[in-house]
Amino acid sequence: MIEFKYTDNSEAVDKALGNFQAALADQVPALQAIADDFRAMLAEQFASEGRAEGTPWPPRARRGGPRSRPGQAQGLPLLVRTGALRDSLVEAEAPGHVEEFDATSLTLGTRVPYAMFHQFGTRYMPARPIIVLGGERSERWVEMVRRAVEGKTVLLGAKEMGGTTL
Repeated sequence: MIEFKYTDNSEAVDKALGNFQAALADQVPALQAIADDFRAMLAEQFASEGRAEGTPWPPRARRGGPRSRPGQAQGLPLLVRTGALRDSLVEAEAPGHVEEFDATSLTLGTRVPYAMFHQFGTRYMPARPIIVLGGERSERWVEMVRRAVEGKTVLLGAKEMGGTTL
């Protein structure tokens, strides 16, 4: 949480600082950009079968093996039998998609119940992690928030903040 406290007899300064604090507290545009990037990241994961984020998914078991299912189509990309899981993660309006945010927090994911079995694996199935957040992606998201905060310094006409030139 960011909080500014300042005592002054100037109503204009108090108002300007209050507006600045309120603007900093509202990170919706940055969080929306992160949500868009999250969906794009997962679309890349599905398209590359995990290679996009450095976690290639193990191939499926051979057809006719002990755990294969009737109708399990060979030739379909991994984790895309019906497309419900993929769609719920990459399409904001898809059934099961979770994308909730307020001024300071963001929740992303899926309500498709079998997603966790693919993410973590089971004793019968290897893990095929869909959501993999590497350092580069984390840094990108931090940069999105930093740029949003930097843009809000215009409210005070600030060129420097805390000794750091913005």
